[in-house]
Amino acid sequence: MGHILELNHINIETEDVDRSAKFYHDVIGLKSGDRPPFDRPGHWMYLDDMPIVHIIAPLPDKKLLTGSKDAAISHFALRIKSYEAMRDHLDDLAVPYTEVQIPGNVRRQLFVDDPDGVLVELIHVPE
Repeated sequence: MGHILELNHINIETEDVDRSAKFYHDVIGLKSGDRPPFDRPGHWMYLDDMPIVHIIAPLPDKKLLTGSKDAAISHFALRIKSYEAMRDHLDDLAVPYTEVQIPGNVRRQLFVDDPDGVLVELIHVPE
């Protein structure tokens, strides 16, 4: 086994941290919680006791953090308890989504865009 234990969090930089926090709370179901006193606004969005989505404002000079100049993250995935319940929740909120059935597999996916265009995969893996 390797050295990695888990994916700890993703970090999203956005001009409107409150709008993004509202999306991850209202649509995805995460809770805003404790966050260190960083020098710029933001939210840590929790799944149970784990802050899995970090939302921060850009640096004061308006430059977003940069990683690899030749790569981008296409999406990230969150495992959901019930496909039907999540689909109904998205419908109730009038959130557009795309449904995908993985060929030859029982896994089903819903894809939604967050307010800043980050693609969020909501995947149901039956027990």
